[in-house]
Amino acid sequence: MYSKEDGVDGRASEKYSWYCTYDEFGPFWRMLVPDEHARVMIAGIGNDPSPVAMYDDGYSDMLAFDYSDEGVVRAKQLFGPDRDNIRLITADARDLPIEDASIDATLDKGTLDAIYITGKTCLQDSTKEITRVTAPGGVIMCISRVIEPADLMGAFDNKHWDIIHEGILAFAPAGEATIDLGAELYSWKRTRAAYVK
Repeated sequence: MYSKEDGVDGRASEKYSWYCTYDEFGPFWRMLVPDEHARVMIAGIGNDPSPVAMYDDGYSDMLAFDYSDEGVVRAKQLFGPDRDNIRLITADARDLPIEDASIDATLDKGTLDAIYITGKTCLQDSTKEITRVTAPGGVIMCISRVIEPADLMGAFDNKHWDIIHEGILAFAPAGEATIDLGAELYSWKRTRAAYVK
């Protein structure tokens, strides 16, 4: 999809926002991550312009990855040369080249959905890696429409994560509703329990 001129199945190769844009999920992100200096990880950057809008909104300490080299190339084009604080890497969500407890907040917008399609074991391996790299008190915001709720909730174990949103209707401080996200909102806060592989 990223390498083709016209994209695939109506999804443009230059830029395409899965489910929703930053305008729609931003109020929930700001509620979950009020500190603009948070170390942010974007799971599955691809050609989604939402992280660019998030960066421009003040969250500039950002690391983003995609398993597709072409996706990382597209992301570099979207961020352009002036947003030089972004770190873009090619990586597998099941084996991230990222230090333990080095991330304060993660955005997943459809990446875990794509991983889930390949099997529950891949989903569990990916959420273990997110757990490993997330600092105590850190959060993950997941926008999902594919994963069975019980499977997604079960992938983030209670020892390491406290549930904030569990896929039901929720509202941001100014009254924005999750019905505008095009998918369900899930979020968790990392507990202080040490993670051992």
